[in-house]
Amino acid sequence: MESVARLEAAAASMIARADLDWIAECRLVKISGNRPPWTPSGIHLTAGERVSVFVGGRASVAAAPEIWVGAHFTLWMRIDAAGEIFRAPSGGSYTFTAAHGGELFLGSLFPGDWADRSGALSTDTRAWERVAGTIAVLVIRWKVEPAAGLERLAGAHPGAAAMLHGEAARLRKPPITPPGWRYLWSIGDAGIFDSRPGAAGQPRIECRVRDDAAILQRPIHAVLDETMRLRWRWKINALPSRIREDSVPSHDYLSVAVEFDNGQDLTYMWSAALEPETAFRCPIPRWSRRETHMVIRCGQAGLGDWVNEERKIREDYSRAVGSPPGAIVAVWLIAVGIFSHTTGQCEYSGLELVTGDRSMALI
Repeated sequence: MESVARLEAAAASMIARADLDWIAECRLVKISGNRPPWTPSGIHLTAGERVSVFVGGRASVAAAPEIWVGAHFTLWMRIDAAGEIFRAPSGGSYTFTAAHGGELFLGSLFPGDWADRSGALSTDTRAWERVAGTIAVLVIRWKVEPAAGLERLAGAHPGAAAMLHGEAARLRKPPITPPGWRYLWSIGDAGIFDSRPGAAGQPRIECRVRDDAAILQRPIHAVLDETMRLRWRWKINALPSRIREDSVPSHDYLSVAVEFDNGQDLTYMWSAALEPETAFRCPIPRWSRRETHMVIRCGQAGLGDWVNEERKIREDYSRAVGSPPGAIVAVWLIAVGIFSHTTGQCEYSGLELVTGDRSMALI
């Protein structure tokens, strides 16, 4: 994650030579963490234009600076005042094609939440008064293909080479969202889930999370009867928390979750310290009314190995939440790593819903 100072230094020489034949515009924009969205950037895009952004800095709680999120997690963008919101993925750089023309708007979401896909807030703007920090955004509008432009810029600006090469590499091998899956729009496409075949060619989803969070969803519809089971295999190489995850400061975890037609979801997690079969409501206030966590494994034993899981969903729901709903509407993969700032790594395979002698393959 780039600091504001490092990004400013990298940007300075590029901005000074922004008349190169492969750059249409190069501009650094800084926004204060205590300013709620949205901030006009002064950068106007045309439909189909290719743009790269690099972000640096962080937003923190002014009275508790140890509570912070990186720029890539809190920074959101939209084109024009009514455009659909999007964010930069993990790594702090992103290249996109403008879906339509208009001014690029920037906003720091921490500590808020979205009400809709156009960027209306569901959080009182007074919440930003408690925030400190600065977010810096370097925006490059290209005249050439971004991958080629990034490599040429890296050669001309050695001080920014690592940052530019990193984005060029991401463009060459972008993370692949698995077919049929989508990121929960209000948290955004973090690019932390990647669909890759395993050693034997079996479908597999890999996840690496640090200073970020995402929910990957597979919409379905399945009646929740007594026989319904969820099966999967996972190999957790690193847990993102080192202590129990049932309070906000340590609520980093990896899980497989089921969403129901009553708006509730039940997440199966591997805990660092909580005993198996422990169930608790999510400690994050805006999620506590809808999400229940159930611990199915605990501790370091088994990390790095493929482990098979099978859960009786209706039975688990009755015990952890209450009267069972009628149907399942989605299965999720959840990764959170924004609180303890450590790294979580996991691989998933063989995910399926099974009822009676029928199965629905999800991975």
